[in-house]
Amino acid sequence: MAATPLEDLIAKAIKDADKSFFNEDYAKQARAVMAALKKAGYEVAPVRPPEGLVEWAKDNIPFGRLRPAELITQMYSMMVENVRRFDR
Repeated sequence: MAATPLEDLIAKAIKDADKSFFNEDYAKQARAVMAALKKAGYEVAPVRPPEGLVEWAKDNIPFGRLRPAELITQMYSMMVENVRRFDR
């Protein structure tokens, strides 16, 4: 089975992060993967929202006349962009 574009992105980040043959720096590789994902527009987030994020999102709902799809898109982006604030 062929690798997905996301798998290719992760593999390249690991390959580029550490060229040593011995004593690989796995933390460095992990940082490279996280940076590559972020640069490609991804964010690693928990499946369930961290405590506080839902309440915060409720207080920051975009106001105005939005179509349901626009509201969901804005809410999704807002919550994913802010998940790190509450994921501690």
